Amino acid sequence: MKKASKKLVQFLLFLGIISCTTEEQEPEKEIEVPQYNLRESLVSPNPSREATAVYDFLKENYGRKILSGVMTLNSFDETNWLKQNTGKEPAIIGLDFMHNNRGYNAWFDEKQPIKDAKTYWDRNGIPTLLWHWRDPSRKTEEFYTDKTSFDINKINEPSSAEYAAMIADIDYVSMLLKELQTQKVPVIWRPLHEAAGGWFWWGAKGAEPCKKLYQIMYDRMVNHHRLNNLIWVWTYEKDEDLWYPGDEYVDIIGRDIYKQGDRTSQIEEFKKINKHHKSGKMISLSECGTIPDVSHLQADNAAWSWFMCWYGDFVRNEKHNTLTAWKIIMNSSYVITLDEMPSLK
Repeated sequence: MKKASKKLVQFLLFLGIISCTTEEQEPEKEIEVPQYNLRESLVSPNPSREATAVYDFLKENYGRKILSGVMTLNSFDETNWLKQNTGKEPAIIGLDFMHNNRGYNAWFDEKQPIKDAKTYWDRNGIPTLLWHWRDPSRKTEEFYTDKTSFDINKINEPSSAEYAAMIADIDYVSMLLKELQTQKVPVIWRPLHEAAGGWFWWGAKGAEPCKKLYQIMYDRMVNHHRLNNLIWVWTYEKDEDLWYPGDEYVDIIGRDIYKQGDRTSQIEEFKKINKHHKSGKMISLSECGTIPDVSHLQADNAAWSWFMCWYGDFVRNEKHNTLTAWKIIMNSSYVITLDEMPSLK
């Protein structure tokens, strides 16, 4: 029997003469995935197997799916909230060294960020760490430009007390990251974030000293401390030609976007960064206040590697994100959640 025409099949279905089996249904059309000329390997020499596995997984899914992420303030506060309210946990957990090496031992466990990173990695999740780096001189406990006078320009004066203080802080954090390396835990590492915005001391004096600090940090961590478990992320803000520390120091470009209630794909931002870097680096929505709508991400081919919603009200308050929006994105086949993560160990 010749294959029936599409119109005839539809007519017979309407009359109830035939039934529609799975085999008879038309296959779903595959979404056309743009091709990206991505860097094959990490910038660190001899990266760990685990860091390489994470990077390869991100590359494999780039433009095909997006990984879910959420920033936490206290251990698993927001990941637990999402589990309770959507049935899903994010693939990526955001952690911060903000309270480390400040003598807060009466109320803060110095090892908590790396303990949480190890716990999530053991569950097949990916930890990303950033650092709200408080005044290295210890004259204040601040990181905002308008609350500390710490001078990043001293990074150009190796004999200065400020230079020694910055190196000492980098060494301390390196030891924490080294513990994770020993435990075979990779880290998406995003230091000196939002520098070009100028609101943090590391961006207060312009691009040149900030780039120098980023490069010195990379050299200190990678070549001096032999850290090879890091995936280095630079956070784009503006004037990338001035601020960007260089391809040899960066694996992935991040972009932090806070537009209350704006659930678009932010495709124009993606295109701008992608064009600037000629597709050689993956791009992530490294922070956001409002999560994007999945349908927009797919329709626009906005190939953000992951999104990471900030903690607290940004997660839980409906003026930023409704519970319905969370349920949709966390249960979408386009979005990778913790239960869908393979073991990358």
